Amino acid sequence: MKRLILSSLIILTSCSAENTFLQTNSNIDTNKQNLISSQNKDQQPSPLTIAILAIEDKNTSVSQRKLYLDKIISYARDDPDAMFYLAALYEEGKLIPLSEDKARSLYKQAAEKDHLLSRYYYALMLIDGRGGDIDYKEAESYLIINHENQHIPSSYSLGYIYFRQQQHLKVIELLKNNKNNNEYSNHLLAISYLELNRNISQAINLLQQSAEKGHQYSHLLLGDIYHHGLYDVPIDTKKSFTHLKTAAENELPEALFDLAILSIDNLELIDNDINIAINNLKSADEKGYPAASFELAKLYDQGELIKQDFNEAIYWYKKSASHGNNKAMYNLASIYINGDGVNSSISQAEYWLKKSALKGNKRAINILSNNN
Repeated sequence: MKRLILSSLIILTSCSAENTFLQTNSNIDTNKQNLISSQNKDQQPSPLTIAILAIEDKNTSVSQRKLYLDKIISYARDDPDAMFYLAALYEEGKLIPLSEDKARSLYKQAAEKDHLLSRYYYALMLIDGRGGDIDYKEAESYLIINHENQHIPSSYSLGYIYFRQQQHLKVIELLKNNKNNNEYSNHLLAISYLELNRNISQAINLLQQSAEKGHQYSHLLLGDIYHHGLYDVPIDTKKSFTHLKTAAENELPEALFDLAILSIDNLELIDNDINIAINNLKSADEKGYPAASFELAKLYDQGELIKQDFNEAIYWYKKSASHGNNKAMYNLASIYINGDGVNSSISQAEYWLKKSALKGNKRAINILSNNN
């Protein structure tokens, strides 16, 4: 049974920086507004609400905004809502200078006063190591409280912690019976099932549900599962193409690359237009996906699907070599020893062969050993 290294697919390098459910700044804006909208319409606005409205008003002068900020700071000595709002301002760095350590400290103070949203945002900063050290254990303690209060983003973040620690059984136990799961939580749950090689059909269904709600990483994972027949799922190139194309439309570099590779192997999917695959590889490369440059180099080097162009091949091999690809280094050595499109150069060939060997290429190591 073929399996993916799923940790390379989930792309959860930062809990709050993920371009999905946890886009912190956009959620902060919403939650700041909730401080105002929660005001009872039959009541007079509280001093805190008045101050927030004035600070958020674009027509408020700089001097007036400073006066209201001073009031917020004074309220934040005791009021957890004021602590939360001030922390959000420090985290955003728009209306006042950015200070993640101050934001983290204020979120913590408010969290200790049983402020649900502050517990959540403080936990995110602990997970990401923003404003201080990473501390999964403390983040977990706050998120568990919010999870028990059915705060969906906290449930997802708690699952994220367990996933990062490869505690997939905990992820499953946390999320499997949660009726409030959204596409992000279901994605985590599905991956945990796949990592443990259990409930595969349920995992696929969860990914399908998440994909239908526009979750790009679910599309990416489904695309790769159908492409390679992972987890004993039958290969289906059309399904794979559909999912990878959707993920690629969201500019995911992995999806652009995987879509290009699938298309190269099945040109009928792109109406035999190899340029579509080439453009996807170039887009993946521009977005920092290192494997793309090597595939581009091979296409120009081999000249089977496009016109052979050694200048382009050398350019892309060198770019791939700059990422540490020992195969690209070896192929450069081959080009220079054979004089493919360039003047034959033993010194250049030896240079790239040695670099390839240093990076562990066995063929390069054997050639150098035999020549000594």
